[in-house]
Amino acid sequence: MHGSNCRRKLFLLMLMTLMVTMVKAQSSLAFYPFENQFNSSNYNPAFLTSPQKFTFSIVPMGGTIIGYNNQALIKDLLTKVLSGGNPDDDYYMNALESMASKPMFNQNIESAMLNFTYRSKLGFFNFRIKDVQTFSASAKGDLTKFIIKEESQSVIIDEVQFLPTQVLHYREYSLGYSYKSPMNRFSAGIRAKLYFGKAAMYSSLSGAINQEGSDYVFNTDGAINTSFPEATKQSDSETPDFTKIDGSKILDYLLNTGNPGMGVDLGLKYRFTPDLSVSLSAIDIGKITWKNNLSLKYFEPYILPDTTYFAPEIGANKIVKMEGHKYSKELPTYLNEDSIPSSFSRQMPLSIYASIKYRVNSKLTISLTDRFMAVKNLNYNSISVAATIDVNRKLSINTGYSIIGDSYFNLPFAVLLKKDFGQMYFGTDNIASFLLPSISDYASFSFGTCFYLFKNRDSNYSSNSDKGPFYKSRIIKKNRKNGLIRRAYPDN
Repeated sequence: MHGSNCRRKLFLLMLMTLMVTMVKAQSSLAFYPFENQFNSSNYNPAFLTSPQKFTFSIVPMGGTIIGYNNQALIKDLLTKVLSGGNPDDDYYMNALESMASKPMFNQNIESAMLNFTYRSKLGFFNFRIKDVQTFSASAKGDLTKFIIKEESQSVIIDEVQFLPTQVLHYREYSLGYSYKSPMNRFSAGIRAKLYFGKAAMYSSLSGAINQEGSDYVFNTDGAINTSFPEATKQSDSETPDFTKIDGSKILDYLLNTGNPGMGVDLGLKYRFTPDLSVSLSAIDIGKITWKNNLSLKYFEPYILPDTTYFAPEIGANKIVKMEGHKYSKELPTYLNEDSIPSSFSRQMPLSIYASIKYRVNSKLTISLTDRFMAVKNLNYNSISVAATIDVNRKLSINTGYSIIGDSYFNLPFAVLLKKDFGQMYFGTDNIASFLLPSISDYASFSFGTCFYLFKNRDSNYSSNSDKGPFYKSRIIKKNRKNGLIRRAYPDN
């Protein structure tokens, strides 16, 4: 009895706990037009910049992004946790039902632990440590509704449904560099990355209901690869219980360096005119090799109890589940583990950004940004149309409209404040989620602060004489065709 209960908790934890504690969305689209923001290289390494010689930020102000596209479920979880409650099995079952009703989940938390930028004559150099937790899954389909939901559901025999899932938690150490041409017409950047994986779950499962003789059987193909510090196996159960992880395991988890990986970011920006520019970047081209805390889990064939379904007619190609039954309550007992799991490598979720910007006047810039997320069997696209208003030299606001995956009503709003001590920014990809939560499925929030170190004092008092210690002759560049003086393009 205890072993069966332990298996059920394991099954629920694998499919849900990692989702609700490691929620995923990517770098906020609302901030992409702010190319001079100190964390702008998150989107394109060519945007790496620093108004002063040294720019510094550290957790928790270094830059945090939180996003999720099932805000009703997440809010319910936070309410339970903050009130001292503990989500039970029924909560996770309801969460699974919610997953079966949506085309896709793409959620995340990103936090910059340390960010340091140095401005030199050769370009901009940056060292960054970032913690990333991601989740992507697709569970919508007739098969998952048939297995999970309590209401009467039908499923077609032999029709295969894929159940891809990817959960990641990793620490990233990176070194970035960007170069700008003398007239600001062209800029390019690169960031080399070293990853250390903390936890992962990759599902390559696919399933179908097949007829075998007089029985109907739920069969699966593929497996679930995980890397997670499981608790010691209990004496009366062959399956470890994730819910009994002690303090030493948590410390090992946080300091884990046994799952290394390497990657790179590439980006460029080109100005056709002082007012019209395009940019393109690829973020996280790389992979992680998972070597420790491994497990490989798979499902054995599950024969459906003949009292829980009926065929509409003899020879029909589908069956109907009776009202009030959940196969998912029995299914965890059919989850087994390979005794000798092997290491495995997986590609990182790849983000590709493309944007075009047009400066209408000195106060207003409009932009169109597209982001494609390349995750195996979980690809999706987002697009944003935005207007950036420079209220004054210290305050900029960005707002507009965006489509994020399958969420079609999103109103981004972001604020960038530039002060003498540094920068501050905050905003969301969908302010409607706070104003009209009942009609907005996607929610996010981002904020960050940086400081300028060793800021130079104003040296206007110095002599302009060619004999003065601060004198530097002006370099004048002219257009060879018409002889006019060439002026540098604006920074944005």
